[in-house]
Amino acid sequence: MTMSPSKSRVFPAARSVVRLAAASLAASAAIAVAPPASAQDMGIGGAGPGGATAGPSWGRPEVTNSPESGRAPTESHRSVKLFDSRKSIVSLQLDVGPIWARRVQDETPITQRKNFERGAPLAGEIGLGTVYTTPSLRGPFFLVGHLKTLFRIVDDKSFAWSLFHQELGGGLKIGPFEPEVRLRLSVLTADIFHGEPSIQMLSPGVAAGFGVHVGQIRLDIKAHSEYLWRWFGPDYLIRGVTIGFRFDQTRPKSPFPGGPTPQ
Repeated sequence: MTMSPSKSRVFPAARSVVRLAAASLAASAAIAVAPPASAQDMGIGGAGPGGATAGPSWGRPEVTNSPESGRAPTESHRSVKLFDSRKSIVSLQLDVGPIWARRVQDETPITQRKNFERGAPLAGEIGLGTVYTTPSLRGPFFLVGHLKTLFRIVDDKSFAWSLFHQELGGGLKIGPFEPEVRLRLSVLTADIFHGEPSIQMLSPGVAAGFGVHVGQIRLDIKAHSEYLWRWFGPDYLIRGVTIGFRFDQTRPKSPFPGGPTPQ
C-alpha cells in the first residue's frame, strides 16, 4: 500500500510535538524535585545563610567611640610646646569706662592747642564679648584673646560702633593677681562724627592692665590707647580707662563615657 503525500507530512510533525511535550514534562519534574534555594546575604547588617532576608543589605553597624584613658599624654623634654590648649578657659566679659579724644588730622589752630579732652559727660565706651585664656605648660604665664563688640560716645555729636573688635595679649599669674598687656584691633567700625558718617577698618591700639581672679570671677582695670583710622573725615586718637567684669564658663564634662573629666 502506498501512503499519500499529505499523510507522510503529518507524521513527522506529530513526532516533533511528542518530543517537545516529553522534554517539558522532564524539566517540570526536575524543578519540582530540587530543594528550595534560600537567599544568602553576608553583608553587614543582613541575614546569614538560611535567613529569610533577600536582596542587598542596607544595614549600618552601631559603633561607639573608645573611651579616653585617664592619663594625660606626657610631653617630651625636647618639646617646644609652650601653652596647654586642653586647659583653655572660655569667659564672658563686660568692659565699661570713660574715654578722652583728640583730633589728629585736618587740624585748625584751635584744635592744635587742644590736648585730650572728654567731649561730653557720658563720653566713654562699653564692650561685651568672649575671652579665651590659655595657661602655659611651665611657669606662671598665660595667653589671652578677646573678641567683642564695642560702642563709643566720643562727644555729644560723635558716636562709633566697632562691630568686630579683637585683642590679643599675655600676662603673668601670681596667685590671684594677673598683670597683662594686649594689642588691640578694631576690624570694622561704623561711626558718625558731627554729622559726617564714615567707616573704620583695622584701627590699631594697645592696652595694659591688672586683674584679680578668684574662682570663676575676675575684676580688672585697664588703660588703653587707640588710633581711629577713619576713611572719611579727620582721624582721632582715643585714650581711656575701663573696668572689666569677667565670668568663667564651666568646662563641659568629657563626652567619652568612662573618660576623665577635664581639669
